[in-house]
Amino acid sequence: MEKKTITIKDVAKEARVSAATASRALGNYGYVSDEARRKVLEAAKKLNYNHNLVAKSLRTHRTLIIGYLLPDITNPFYAGIARGIQDVAFEQGYNAIICNNDNDTTKTERFLKMFIRNRVEGIIYSTPFNKALEGMVEIAMKNGIPVVNCYGSTRVKALDVVTGDAEGGCYKVTQYLLSLGHTRIAFLKVLGSGISEKRFAGCKRAFEEKGLAMDPELILEANDYSQMSGYLTAKNFFSKKNKASALFAFSEQLGIGALKAAREEGIEVPGTLSLVAIDDIMAEMLHPPLASLSIPTYEAGRMAALLLFERIGGRVNVPSRQVMLEERLIMRESVSRVAMVNNEKEVSGEGGEISQEVKEVGEGEK
Repeated sequence: MEKKTITIKDVAKEARVSAATASRALGNYGYVSDEARRKVLEAAKKLNYNHNLVAKSLRTHRTLIIGYLLPDITNPFYAGIARGIQDVAFEQGYNAIICNNDNDTTKTERFLKMFIRNRVEGIIYSTPFNKALEGMVEIAMKNGIPVVNCYGSTRVKALDVVTGDAEGGCYKVTQYLLSLGHTRIAFLKVLGSGISEKRFAGCKRAFEEKGLAMDPELILEANDYSQMSGYLTAKNFFSKKNKASALFAFSEQLGIGALKAAREEGIEVPGTLSLVAIDDIMAEMLHPPLASLSIPTYEAGRMAALLLFERIGGRVNVPSRQVMLEERLIMRESVSRVAMVNNEKEVSGEGGEISQEVKEVGEGEK
């Protein structure tokens, strides 16, 4: 005998609910009471019902999928954002497709085309600017797919933006280094990065307020935000024997690379060189623990996803929104004060006392 195909109506009958209720419970959308959901799931299991998501998506024009495009999944910064996005997607009954594009135009175009072809209901990106990103985001939004930028390129016109106070945070770090006597500060930023330029603007403002000029030889540009790029750029800088009492790296991975280069060159941190980085993901576990400008990456991912689901659910109808998250200064043992001895500057070994002082400043700003 031919085996009977179990339908949603059979499940509804077994659970003693309407077919519409059974569909909502299995599709994880709309309102269903906890009791009704339990009955439907038990009935589906008893009848060995396989929910056909493809058929459902054709009927409802919903796929329950969002896409997230990021440049480097091995970078803990983006992993934190991805986790926040995925957690919200799960809470909403959605799946998140996560794609690593290495900031490559070919990969960017291919992944975004895949998102559109598979009818994702929304897209979040954290990718720096490239032409493919700009073009494909425009196409996605023309196709009715909302796009949210989470610490990605602001040159691309997404509907909503989640970012941090990049300029204000870096102004805060530079201002404090200057207050400790560091005027020879090397800045390790990334070539062609818009967010790097915003961060550098904050550093420059702190110098200008003190009536100080920056030394162009202390402005370093890495190729990307990776640990290797930080290592190579810092290694080259240290080999030229440029005198800097502090180095401010614009990502934690850059800072870790710079710390490795400093050790190889016999430069003590913080004895000879104070070191600060941005992110605060692994910083406390390093030796010495790294002073950081803390970015709430997980919260950024959650916020980006919540904004996206408001768009998907049609609960907002405004041109664009921007959420700016606080970036908090956390100083640790990698920073010490510059003291004046015999009319010459030398670095004092008071890292512990100064670190505590700055921690208190950071906590007061929560």
